[in-house]
Amino acid sequence: MKKVLVALVVLSMASVASAELLASWVTGDASGAVTAGTNADVVVSGLSLWGDATSTGTTSVWGMRTLTTGGGLQFTISSIADGQRIEDAVISGTASGSGTGPREMDWFVDGSIVSGQSIVRTSTTATAFENTLGTLNSGDVVSLRADTAAGTVRSGTLENFTNTAGTFYITAAGMELNGNVVIPEPGTMALLGLGGLAILAVRRKMLK
Repeated sequence: MKKVLVALVVLSMASVASAELLASWVTGDASGAVTAGTNADVVVSGLSLWGDATSTGTTSVWGMRTLTTGGGLQFTISSIADGQRIEDAVISGTASGSGTGPREMDWFVDGSIVSGQSIVRTSTTATAFENTLGTLNSGDVVSLRADTAAGTVRSGTLENFTNTAGTFYITAAGMELNGNVVIPEPGTMALLGLGGLAILAVRRKMLK
């Protein structure tokens, strides 16, 4: 029976694809337009402002200001093919901003903070970031919000962030979303069902 269970576990793992590019955002034109990735089953929206944030910047960046209430940016996993989900989702890119801009920006998925996955700037120059968002499902809203208690780059200390003029940018290098798309395979599910029936048959035989 143990051999049967091991075989079923191996079969169930076969439905997880390797990591792939799911979306990228063109931020050099200040629009936050999205470019589809390599998986046609995953559709992601462009960048938009979140909360009280207002748009700012030049043609070389996608930027925002008025971040004192935790404002920032967001995008939506607008659809994934039926029954699928994204696992080990990773968001990466390059950020910069003014000295009076937020020192820390925190990632949220559907309103819940992603623990330990923040963008922390220690200077006004471009800073590369790579954060793991975990599992994403169709309809999830992903947002990047200013940590209003983390202070500004200029101070570098924990304080109440009160400067409405401070800016945060996603630079012209843009931003990418990568992840593993989990695809439920009918063949695998059928084999799991047959395996379960086989286990029941063995147990009944043992009881007789």
